[in-house]
Amino acid sequence: MKIAIVGSRTFNNYEWLSEILLQFDLTLVYEIVSGGAKGADTLGKKFAEHYSITHRVFSPEWDKYGKSAGFIRNQTIVDNCDIVIAFWDGESRGTADTIEKAKKAKKPTFIVYF
Repeated sequence: MKIAIVGSRTFNNYEWLSEILLQFDLTLVYEIVSGGAKGADTLGKKFAEHYSITHRVFSPEWDKYGKSAGFIRNQTIVDNCDIVIAFWDGESRGTADTIEKAKKAKKPTFIVYF
């Protein structure tokens, strides 16, 4: 199973993120994907490294897509996962966009509000 970890750049609670991810059977998780941003994305990478799970970053291609790059990257993340876990402050437009895209794609989407 591939899990996308996305979220607001202000999310900084690694223990909480770990507690949520440890509810999954990690023997079934073979990849964690993210956008590589500060906050939840970076903590997802830390978790993946700690548990020896492959981590894949989809970085926005600003030079190629300009202002749309982040939103295009969000779709790529959704297309390359089975489940989305979003750590959302209720304000981040990028996280809101990923949540919307995941729901539209009918991917199981877990939103952790902080």
